Amino acid sequence: MHELSLACSLIEEAEKVLTVENAARATRVTVGIGKLSGIEIGAFEFAFPMAASGTRLADAELVINDLPITVRCRACEKESSPEFPRCTCTHCESDDVELVNGREFNIQSMEIE
Repeated sequence: MHELSLACSLIEEAEKVLTVENAARATRVTVGIGKLSGIEIGAFEFAFPMAASGTRLADAELVINDLPITVRCRACEKESSPEFPRCTCTHCESDDVELVNGREFNIQSMEIE
């Protein structure tokens, strides 16, 4: 389950922020996970408390924003948000597209004390 290693990495990064901000703990962590990131959200939610145990994020609420896919069409030059797994332009139906968003995994915000 690579979600546990991702949760551990998230905790490490969040701990760095807490240190820089001289904060005692985090009460909420909001992360963005793109639909094409390969991360199983349910497994990540399950892994987060295990990774946070014994850290300054142990009691933090985890909020996950499920981020959409965005593509830029090379044919009509428009951006659109197709539904997974179909990654074609929703304007002209071309499959000659460039992925703009959808692979993200990042901390979007943290509430700290």
